[in-house]
Amino acid sequence: MLTPRFKLSQDENHVFITVHAPYTNIGESEIDIDGENFLFVSSPYFLRLRLPGKIVENDQSKGSYICDSGDFNFTFDKETPGEHFENLDMITSLLAPRDIPDVNPNLVEMLEEDGVNISDNEDDDKEECNKYSYGFANKISTDFKDVGEEFPQIFELRVPERVPIAERNELREKYENHKFSSDHYLADLYEEELLAPHLAVVTEWCAPDFNKEIDFTDEEVSILKELPNKHYLLSKKEQKQVFMGLVDILYGYCYDKRTTQNESNVESSWTINKLSPTLSCFCTFNDTKEVLIACYRRALVFPIFRNFELCTKVHKDLVALLKIGKKYVIKCLISVFTMFNLNTEARYILNQLYIKDYLIFLQKCRAEEFDQLSDEIDNIEILKKDLGLELEELEAAAEMVKLEETQIMENEMAVKMAHMSLLPGLKKATYMSSDETDDSTDSDDSSTDSSSDSSSSDSSEWDSDDERS
Repeated sequence: MLTPRFKLSQDENHVFITVHAPYTNIGESEIDIDGENFLFVSSPYFLRLRLPGKIVENDQSKGSYICDSGDFNFTFDKETPGEHFENLDMITSLLAPRDIPDVNPNLVEMLEEDGVNISDNEDDDKEECNKYSYGFANKISTDFKDVGEEFPQIFELRVPERVPIAERNELREKYENHKFSSDHYLADLYEEELLAPHLAVVTEWCAPDFNKEIDFTDEEVSILKELPNKHYLLSKKEQKQVFMGLVDILYGYCYDKRTTQNESNVESSWTINKLSPTLSCFCTFNDTKEVLIACYRRALVFPIFRNFELCTKVHKDLVALLKIGKKYVIKCLISVFTMFNLNTEARYILNQLYIKDYLIFLQKCRAEEFDQLSDEIDNIEILKKDLGLELEELEAAAEMVKLEETQIMENEMAVKMAHMSLLPGLKKATYMSSDETDDSTDSDDSSTDSSSDSSSSDSSEWDSDDERS
């Protein structure tokens, strides 16, 4: 059976449900309402929803079918008039449980309630058992054996099964230090014309005419409806780590949008993958500044444009993106999901390990959590000295070299100018010296030996004066 696309909306007293089922037999369609449960069956479609509140089927209920669009439209009364149903646009969260196996053994199917359970208990034995794990919330340990070696073009860490989580960031930093190119960094620092267009970009979500009241497109709904509705059992530490992973994934997304001027291209999936330490190195973070530093470092080591001011711009783009809210963040991750699926280098594995679960998890989060995360990131300033790449020392050395080169050029120019100004004077002095010599020769017959000595002395003093000038 196929899950059809659907859309829900509401007013004060009613809930409106649209089901897109173009290849159906209307005469064989069945609808059932039971409190918060809605069931639609019309071969080959099957849809079962659990709503945030209860609805009733009565004489005021309505139903229609539009042949041109293939849409069923239903209207039902709310059991409690005036009640507001939360998250009617969170497609996956509305789907009733389905028995779909998943690679994450600790992500259980939703049974009785929506949302994310946060446990206060931090189990040391559990952490010891999972110290070699990876994937969303570090829940995978054996399902993808040798995943790093299988996809070397995607993962820098080849054997996550043999590298403890606590050591991965240290290995990542060593690798980044090795790959950092001071020549590339300095070239981008002084090539202002090259970076200027990217620094001036206004990302689509920062544009003055951007509509924050956005809806999911049909294509986005088609992706969300195919995801299993899971209930997540996370500790407070695990939830923090999940949000930190979201930060570095979205940082890569923002970098891509700015450097492609809002037009993602075939390299975008590589950029997002490479700039995210979560996706490329299976890293885990417990601190917001720590993850931002990692993002800055990777943005200065791997992509084409490596500029600290550009990193700061992307930082601000990320704050603005999170401020828009949960729904837009999900739309951005759907875009990432699509890029990875279409990529020719098998980046679909990143969807299996991370992105699919993020799409499900985020739909269950509270809107306030995105505001809090945005404020937290906004209040953090990353300095060059924080990155451990000796950028300030590198720039200072470059400025000294630049100053020395400027002084050398100025000195060479001064010598050339001085030489050019001396030439006419030298020629004039030569002519005058020749005339004086002739005059001196004509007067030699009538002069005494002492007068000749005096004339020779005067000529020598003139030549000397002309050379100094």
